[in-house]
Amino acid sequence: MKNRSHLKSIGRKTDNRKKAVTFLLAMALCLWGAGGGTSLAAVADESQGTVIIEYNNLRELLKQGNLSLKESIEDYEDNINAYQEIWDTLKREQDNMEDKAEDMDGEDSQTAGIYSSNAAMLKSSASRIYRQLDSMTSEKSTRSLEKSADTFTMTAQILMNSYNQMVQNVEYQEKRVESLQAAFEAMVRKQAAGSATQAQMKEAKKSLDTAGNSLDSLRLQAGELRRQLLTMLGIEDSSQVVIGAIPEPDMAAIEAVDYESDKNRAMGNDRNVQNARHTSASSTTEINIRFRLVEEAEGTKEAAFLASYQNLQASKTAYEAALTAFESARLTYEGLQRKQQAGLLTSTQYLEGQAAYLEKKAAKETASMNLAAAYESYCWEGKGISQT
Repeated sequence: MKNRSHLKSIGRKTDNRKKAVTFLLAMALCLWGAGGGTSLAAVADESQGTVIIEYNNLRELLKQGNLSLKESIEDYEDNINAYQEIWDTLKREQDNMEDKAEDMDGEDSQTAGIYSSNAAMLKSSASRIYRQLDSMTSEKSTRSLEKSADTFTMTAQILMNSYNQMVQNVEYQEKRVESLQAAFEAMVRKQAAGSATQAQMKEAKKSLDTAGNSLDSLRLQAGELRRQLLTMLGIEDSSQVVIGAIPEPDMAAIEAVDYESDKNRAMGNDRNVQNARHTSASSTTEINIRFRLVEEAEGTKEAAFLASYQNLQASKTAYEAALTAFESARLTYEGLQRKQQAGLLTSTQYLEGQAAYLEKKAAKETASMNLAAAYESYCWEGKGISQT
């Protein structure tokens, strides 16, 4: 009797440990993310009442605010909890039947046998439920949720990158419109003084109108990208919501890219390749079909991954060229500022020079964000997540 009680005590401790492991596995879903993430996806500045959306926290913000992703996680957790509750009940009733069988063993062997039989049945049922729980919390089962979060994160990154690029274009175009407005006003004065023709003034007005229309279009596109991103994140738009900048590309990581090694990892993570490799085959015909399916899936993935790698290298070259052009424009602009301070430039000349500088700055920032996006895309391809 004493030994049985001791064994049951050990069994209960083991059961409790299993429950804790299962619970922690379920709770871990709230914590997984590319790069770990933090518990706060948007940084709040309480003194100003602003909310800043940071690029590196998009995954956390999606898990908190995206309805579709939240429902997937909640459904998964609900299923885990339901099976856990069933398992707890079965184990509790199993213990109860075993205790009764033990109590009746010396008094009524027939009743004790019934209790023992019921306990065995409950134990068998509990074992099946536990195997289901184990399967549900396995890496294979949770991987689909991670893949879903990966896809949402990748899309949010694309939207945020596109929005920031559009903002750069708006900044440049605003200054260009300002310089063209100044040039048009100068042309009006010249015409009044008889030193400019009507045709010249019409051309200046046409350039101003074209630039103005382009600016309006860019602003609309920026607003639409902002709306799409915030809707995806589940955040209501307001003047207090600030979309942060895209981090500078990690040049060290980009330089350290190992195409062959990354390609092999990408093959292993690709769902189509995995499915083809795991296709069952027993006959020679089926084996040949599987070989063909694997070859086709690997060829498709390799082509996509190679395109991603080539895009990364092209983006790197474009970024380096844009950076060189920007540095040259920055030096020119600094000289322009000195001339303006010395009173050697008209307002129109200075605005034109400022617009030219902002054009190069926008090109550099755009190339920087394109390179960051190309590296992200390359990494996603390696994880088996494709933009296509």
